[in-house]
Amino acid sequence: MLPQENRLKKKKEFEAVFKGGRIVRGNNFFLKYLANGTDKTKIGFIVSKKISKKAVERNRVKRRLREAFRAKKQDIKLGLSIIIMTAPSIKGITFEEIQKEADVLLEKGGLVK
Repeated sequence: MLPQENRLKKKKEFEAVFKGGRIVRGNNFFLKYLANGTDKTKIGFIVSKKISKKAVERNRVKRRLREAFRAKKQDIKLGLSIIIMTAPSIKGITFEEIQKEADVLLEKGGLVK
């Protein structure tokens, strides 16, 4: 679980990233990121009902994503707001594949120290 201080929660924070953020696309999910002007990196997750109508399955996907990014938190540059949005194909992949894709996308976007 990500610490409280590292979570994007407020609607204004999400809107700021959507309006001015840069995007990095992957096969199963993509990142949208923006510098937030603080010394903390905040991460938010969006898993739509297109993934599954069942909340149980959407929450499982979110938990896997949170854990993958929590493990990489110390490697991510400070002062960023990051939103992770999923594609329907994420439902059929393993946790290891999620971790690998997270590594690739963070490198591709230059978000790693």
